[in-house]
Amino acid sequence: MDVREARQCFPGLTDKVFLDAACVSLAPKQAADGVADFLSRVLTCPERDSSSHHVALDALRGPAYVEAARLLEAHEDEIALVESTTHGLNVAAQAIPFEPTDNVVICDLEFLQTAIPWVKLRDEGRIAEVRMARNVDGKVPIESLAALMDEHTRAVVVSTVQWCNGYRLDLGALSALCRERGVVLVANAIHQLGAVKLSVRETPVDILVAGGHKWLNSPFGCGLLYVRRGVLPSLRQPMWGYLGLAEPDGGWPRYFGTPSITPLRAYDFPLTARRFELNGTSNYPGAIALGASLRLVNEIGIEAVSARVLELEAKAWDGLAELGVRVVTPRDPARRSGITTFQVSDDPGENEAFLQTLLDERIYVAMRYTSGVGGIRVSTHYFNDEEDLDALFGAVRRLLNKRRVPLAAQE
Repeated sequence: MDVREARQCFPGLTDKVFLDAACVSLAPKQAADGVADFLSRVLTCPERDSSSHHVALDALRGPAYVEAARLLEAHEDEIALVESTTHGLNVAAQAIPFEPTDNVVICDLEFLQTAIPWVKLRDEGRIAEVRMARNVDGKVPIESLAALMDEHTRAVVVSTVQWCNGYRLDLGALSALCRERGVVLVANAIHQLGAVKLSVRETPVDILVAGGHKWLNSPFGCGLLYVRRGVLPSLRQPMWGYLGLAEPDGGWPRYFGTPSITPLRAYDFPLTARRFELNGTSNYPGAIALGASLRLVNEIGIEAVSARVLELEAKAWDGLAELGVRVVTPRDPARRSGITTFQVSDDPGENEAFLQTLLDERIYVAMRYTSGVGGIRVSTHYFNDEEDLDALFGAVRRLLNKRRVPLAAQE
C-alpha cells in the first residue's frame, strides 16, 4: 500500500482535523475489523469445546509478535506483549538486578511515568539515586547524560522522542556509550515506533517499551516490550504465569486432563522475552488490534512511513514559523520526529486559551509542558495530509489576527 493511500483506512479522519496521534491515536479499519471478528468468536464459541476455544483465542495474539519483530528488525523471541508503556517500564525496573549502591540516569524532559518506577526504587532503598540530566534549549545532549554516569550507574532510561517538544534523541550515540560502559539502556519508544524507523539491529538497546495507543494506532490497552537476547540471562523474572511455560506434550487441554499432574513441581520458563508477560488469560482484543495496526505499517513500509511523517513535520515546522509563532521544537531536522510544538505567548494561560479555540474548530492538537519546555503540540502522522496542515495554518492565522499583540511584536 502506498503511504498516501493509507488515509482511507482511517474513517475517523472524515469529520475533524486530527493532529494528535501523540495523545491517543485513531485506529485503522483493519484493527476494528479484527476486534469485531474476535467478539463474534466469543459470542458463539465456534470450536468443539471451550478448552479448544481458549487455545484458539490465545493463538490470535501470534501476529502481534511477528509484526512487532518485523517492525523493530528483532527476533520474535525478543518480543513480549504488555498492557502499556507503564507496564513495560515497571517490568524493566523489577527485572534489572539492582544493588543498593546503583544509580539510574534520566533527563528532565521525560514524561513522569518514565521516571516513576526508578524514583520508587530509590524511595525503597533498592537503588541509591536517580540522576537527572538537564536539557539544553529543549535538547538532550548525550554529553549531559554521560556526565552523570559513573561506575555505579546500572541503567540509563530515556524516551527516544520527547513528548513535550518532539526532540529525537541521538540513540545511536547513547547506545554506543552504554555498551562501552556496560550500562543497561532502557528506551521508551512510544513516540517513535510506528512513525519514525527504529531498528534494534542497527541501534542496539537492551530493553524497549511502547504502548500501542499512540503512533502504533491501536488504542486497545496493548503494547510491546523488546528485550535483547544478550541481556536476557542477566535479568530477573518478576512474574510467573503458567502460559509462559513450555507447552506440555499434547497441549494444555490434554495436560489438564492428566490424573497424575501435581501443582508442586519444578517450573522452568524458556529464556525468551515472553517470560516478562503476566502469562495468564490476556487482553486478546488488544493484541489482535495491535497486530493489525502493526501489519498495516509493515505493509506500507516503515521507511515510507518515516519519510512521510518527517515530510509533514517539516511542513508543519516551516509553516508555523512563517506565521510568526515561536516554534519550540529544535530546528535540527536530524533530531525531529512527528511532533512540532509551538507557543503563541510566554503565558501558558494564553497558550491554553489558543488551544481551546483550535479545539472548538475541531482541530485536534494538545498542550504539553515539562521542565518549562513545551506549548501547543501538533502531531503529524502518516495518515495526515497537506490539507490537514493547511487547515491548521489557516486557523492559527485567523486567531493570531484577532490578538492585540502578536508574538513577533512581543519579541
